[in-house]
Amino acid sequence: MKNKIDLIDLQIIQLLSENAQITYTEIAKKLIISSGTVHARVKKMWDLGFIVGSTMKLNYKAIGWDLTVFLGIHLKQTNAFKDVIETLLQIPEVVKLHHISGKYDIFLKIHARDSDHYRNIYQKRILSIPGIKGIESFISLEENTNRHVDFSK
Repeated sequence: MKNKIDLIDLQIIQLLSENAQITYTEIAKKLIISSGTVHARVKKMWDLGFIVGSTMKLNYKAIGWDLTVFLGIHLKQTNAFKDVIETLLQIPEVVKLHHISGKYDIFLKIHARDSDHYRNIYQKRILSIPGIKGIESFISLEENTNRHVDFSK
């Protein structure tokens, strides 16, 4: 069916998620199909919204951004989440943001150069956002994995 994906599509997604720079020719060779088929299937998946972008993984520590912090945010009122999220998205160091259920209302991930940089973000940018009742911070000591689901199995 035109609006569904099959095993070949999932294998293409897997290869692209492992290396967004892989060429269609390389994918075709690995899957023993034509590069035209890969191109058509990737275009279909873009058009259907299954693929929404491509990115590269960065080693923040190698670049000199040594601190990764997760924040669990409690809101004063749950209906304030849209305004709070819009304001948080204006902070360039916020790299992931989720409106969640459970103990927190919002959970986000921040990268900072060091503790002084983080303190500046936290005190001057985040604590000043109206609608935030409380925040718990979690400093990442080490990231052991950063991957996508393996859809090819």
